[in-house]
Order: sequence, then C-alpha cells, then structure tokens
Amino acid sequence: MSDEIERMADLLKSGATMLSDTCPQCQSPLFKVKNELLCVKCNRPVVVVKATEDESNVVAAQALGKLEQTALMKINEINSSLKVENDPAKIEKLRLSLSDWLTVVERVRKLKS
Repeated sequence: MSDEIERMADLLKSGATMLSDTCPQCQSPLFKVKNELLCVKCNRPVVVVKATEDESNVVAAQALGKLEQTALMKINEINSSLKVENDPAKIEKLRLSLSDWLTVVERVRKLKS
C-alpha cells in the first residue's frame, strides 16, 4: 500500500471525513479533520474560498499570521540576547528593538480581531 493511501486510511480511522471536493493543486480527495481541510498528497491544509472578497481576506489573514510568527520569533531572539548582554548601550538597543517588535505584535493582533 502506498504511503499516501496509508495516511488516508489512518485519517479515516481517526474520525476524519473524506470529502467529494478535491485539492486544487493535485486533484486528490480532501479530508476534513475537525474544522480544517487537508490534502494528504500535498501534505498541507487547504482553504476553500467562495468569492474574490473572501480570497483577499484569507490572504490577508495568512500574511498577518506569518508576520505575527516572525515578530514573536524576533522577540524570543532579543530575549535570549538580553539574558547574556552586559553592555548598557547594547541593552538599550535591544530594549528599543524589543519595544518595536512588541508594538508589531500588538498591531497585528488588533488587525486580526
């Protein structure tokens, strides 16, 4: 049995639903797991958009999500640097940068809500 079919079978055994809709990329059947659509062949989530306006909203939400992840990663990097830094001038630069990234996260979360 192919790996792809095995994964499909595992999804069905775990309670997923195989849909009549197909992946727009590979035409493989889509699976609904909880409230998410998945393509087993492409190994990625799929978002179904019914109108052009909805598509731009989905793209914007995805971009904001990626930006938030990047900002949180940078905050973590700055935090790690702050733990070992002793130079007051460098600490101040890190503090300012941290403040800027926290503002980015705050603004992204406002836009997302």
